[in-house]
Amino acid sequence: MMFRLCHNAIHLILVDTFKVRSSTNARNLTVCSTNARRISILLALLSLLLALPAFSYAQAKRVVVVQCDGLPYEVVDRFVKERDPRTGKSQLPWIDYLFYQHGTRLANFYVRGISLSAPSWSLIDTGQHLQIKGNVEFDRYTLQTRDYLNFIPFYVNTTIGARIDMPGVEVFDSLGVPLLTDAFPHNERFATLSLFQRGPRFITFQKALENKLKTGPKDLFDEWTTGFDIASSVPDQFVRELIDGIGNPRLRYVQLVITDFDHRAHHNNDHDSQLFSLKELDATFGRIWTAIRKSSLAEETALIIVSDHGINSDERVYSQGYNLVNLLGSAAGGGHHVATKRRLLMDYAIKGLSLLAQTIITPSRDSFYLKGKSTDYPTALLDFDGNERASLHLRDSDLNLLQILLQQLQRADLSAALRKASEDQFFATVERRRAGWQYDIDQLNEELGALHRSIERQRELCVAQPKKFTKEETEAGRDDDAKRVCTQLARWLAQERNYGEYARIMTNLLGIQRSGFNAARLKIEDVIAPHAMGQGNSIYQLQNYAAGISSAGLTLDVDHKLDMNKSFVHIDYFSLLHGLSVRNNVQAQVSNRPIDILALRVPTEILKPLVHEQDLAPDAVWIYGGNDTQALILAREDAMGGLSFRYLPVKNLKQDQEGRLHFEPASWSAGFPLKIYEDEQLAIPREDRESWLSQWHTDLEWLRALHKTNYSNGLIGLHEESAFHPIGLLSSDESITQNESLMRRFVRRQRENIEADLLIVANNHWNFDVRGFNPGGNHGSFFRISTHSTLMFAGGRKTSIPQALVVEEPYDSLSFVPTVLALTGNLRDDSNPIPVLWEKGFRRFPGRVVREVMATPENQKIAVSGATESP
Repeated sequence: MMFRLCHNAIHLILVDTFKVRSSTNARNLTVCSTNARRISILLALLSLLLALPAFSYAQAKRVVVVQCDGLPYEVVDRFVKERDPRTGKSQLPWIDYLFYQHGTRLANFYVRGISLSAPSWSLIDTGQHLQIKGNVEFDRYTLQTRDYLNFIPFYVNTTIGARIDMPGVEVFDSLGVPLLTDAFPHNERFATLSLFQRGPRFITFQKALENKLKTGPKDLFDEWTTGFDIASSVPDQFVRELIDGIGNPRLRYVQLVITDFDHRAHHNNDHDSQLFSLKELDATFGRIWTAIRKSSLAEETALIIVSDHGINSDERVYSQGYNLVNLLGSAAGGGHHVATKRRLLMDYAIKGLSLLAQTIITPSRDSFYLKGKSTDYPTALLDFDGNERASLHLRDSDLNLLQILLQQLQRADLSAALRKASEDQFFATVERRRAGWQYDIDQLNEELGALHRSIERQRELCVAQPKKFTKEETEAGRDDDAKRVCTQLARWLAQERNYGEYARIMTNLLGIQRSGFNAARLKIEDVIAPHAMGQGNSIYQLQNYAAGISSAGLTLDVDHKLDMNKSFVHIDYFSLLHGLSVRNNVQAQVSNRPIDILALRVPTEILKPLVHEQDLAPDAVWIYGGNDTQALILAREDAMGGLSFRYLPVKNLKQDQEGRLHFEPASWSAGFPLKIYEDEQLAIPREDRESWLSQWHTDLEWLRALHKTNYSNGLIGLHEESAFHPIGLLSSDESITQNESLMRRFVRRQRENIEADLLIVANNHWNFDVRGFNPGGNHGSFFRISTHSTLMFAGGRKTSIPQALVVEEPYDSLSFVPTVLALTGNLRDDSNPIPVLWEKGFRRFPGRVVREVMATPENQKIAVSGATESP
């Protein structure tokens, strides 16, 4: 109503003020004065209008969100429709009642990127393009490891004041990207344990133990004899705390994370195990809804169930595992010492397991030149966490070559001819890389200077933080804010130390001079950085990777130079990995080839001479499915940030040592990566497919065409996972100081350093989880069964959430945050936050609002018409 009144008033003023008039000069002065007053009123009304929240039909004053890890829509839908033989009702009666009969559910809700926990939840919790690319991330320059799924170091560090937030939250804070929970004041939100948790919840564990000890003596004794299980009492305590929170009318955002289904489905693929888990979940929803109905905000509360991904589980198939760590450690795989975050076959490990360990290094028995050096020189970093995918960092191939040459030059028995040839090759390699390495180190040193200046200011801020807080200040979260100031200082000090050490050693390497060179006097650790991978490898390097010295040793060619082919072991990792096969696969439904596709980011600068396209986004994606079946995903971005893609089939893509790409165009046919052309579920008539698939289309057009295919929205997902997305502090801003600009560049460097050389995606029913291969089901791929997620809404009468509505339109995880903000009146148009959230750092959201859940006419906006920039 208020919106209509303001709109009508503005319309009348505009018409009356700017209509054509003929009058004398004196009268014109009067008119001008009157118009000035009217314009003042107009500006005031516009200010009021822009400050208004959403329309009256978005009346959810409180949102209760239950994040269900790995909950697949198909499994929920099947069990809802299955009848319980004892009652004749649905096997999941509460889900049936709340979301099927009296709520709205999305039949086609998908992961935007890869179907992996930390990346998937990061999209759902921020509503912005992907920044966190794996459950574990490694920094190539420092080997810093961020394990986003491990809560134990987080809680240990909070007890000593070294940390206040989970690692994922620290990353988003460094990027200036707020979480959905940040949209609500500290004392108006409640969230249980989650991957993106602000502040520890020690009280939860305390109360869980207290409740466990309240059970009768007999129950305690029985449990003591079979094993005291405190772990099961923690999730129960989460639910109790959530229900208590629902009873508090001050809370506007309440969140619970439930992981039981995901954990059970990894190990069990049978009907009864999954139904048992879902029945427990269903009962929890009933408890939550009952608490909502008893609360004072019952009619204005929305209950939302959302999952981060599905799971590839089939009762007829046991998921089969392949050990990439063993492959990489073998001579055929490069003889790498492999760093991971999880111990191999963890449940069977004899060595003590440190839950605080940042990296686990598996030494290679077949190392070509680093035997006994695994602690100092791991040369491969592997994140296999996520089951159906793995990400692989390999040390810069040229650093391998330089270290091998230095080792050979330190031999006393090396012939004069080989010594000269080796020295020539050493300095030729340094010179070939000098410009790029020097530029990188110069920029890093500038950033470290800015970091040092920021540290000095942060040190003063840390000292100035109050040590005591009133009850009101604690409820507002000011005690945690003070701790964040000091924990930020600690992180910066560690970054200055670690990056500074890398810069120092690389500077030493570049400072080696040919005149007076004596390799025997060099300490290799001073010129080849330990615990560092260096810059990412080019396609050429990955196709010609220098893994070690050959069994023949250093060999001269006819020109008395080193014969690079005979002297060194070179590996083409694309052919090696994609060509893997096994001989002991006894399941007919499972291929004998563990790896489906490989993917990596390609700068479009080196593609432009070949693709003849204009206005390309900075990054493309190359997908390798064999020499004859490859593809490039090209991207464009419009003025509003909207993405369009073109899928370009190619074959035999190669890169030469000078960086030039070569490939052969290919025609559309069956067998190319993602199997789009031949999929029966592709929503394009067969006679039109080649023409349609050869053109540019928006991400929404691709989603609508692809989402029911076997790989679902994998084309979009591969770009989301592989490309670099500048958001928050990664975006350009000309208004900031030089020091701030350098600090932003340093943040960007850290995000780029976690980008792996290769994304390895498993074939159907294969997994790489070598800590303990999951036999039940897995996720992490782009298969529809893994990306198809759950999103369902139910609410009180005033929330306007439709009843018994099935939304068939496909949406992805970028839609979650803007939809929640729209429901609560915190969004303008379909993408821009209201002014108070803009001040908190929220910006335009790239995802579409699920308009169907608003119960509004299609041609109406969901909130106030307005800005695409700062209010």
